[in-house]
Amino acid sequence: MNFRNRLLALVLGRGELRTSEEIFAAARRLMADLRAAGFDAAAEEVQEGFSGLNGLTDGWACFLEHLEKAEGLLPAGIEDLRRGMRALIRAARYAVYR
Repeated sequence: MNFRNRLLALVLGRGELRTSEEIFAAARRLMADLRAAGFDAAAEEVQEGFSGLNGLTDGWACFLEHLEKAEGLLPAGIEDLRRGMRALIRAARYAVYR
């Protein structure tokens, strides 16, 4: 899994979210959007990972793990929420595995 994540980070790069401020704002938007759509369990997963961000790589790894769990809780057919989730996963993966 680590090799896969490292490879994805190197190939895909950081994505559209370039700064910590952009990532934090996107995470807050995603949590609000998830709650508004009734996906409270996914929103809680994102919140738990977000609260673990501490500026260190292990905080980003925790955030990535929770984002991936949250994505697994989403049903098919909600591409807007999935797109936002994937952008955050890509940014977090880059922070951990670059």
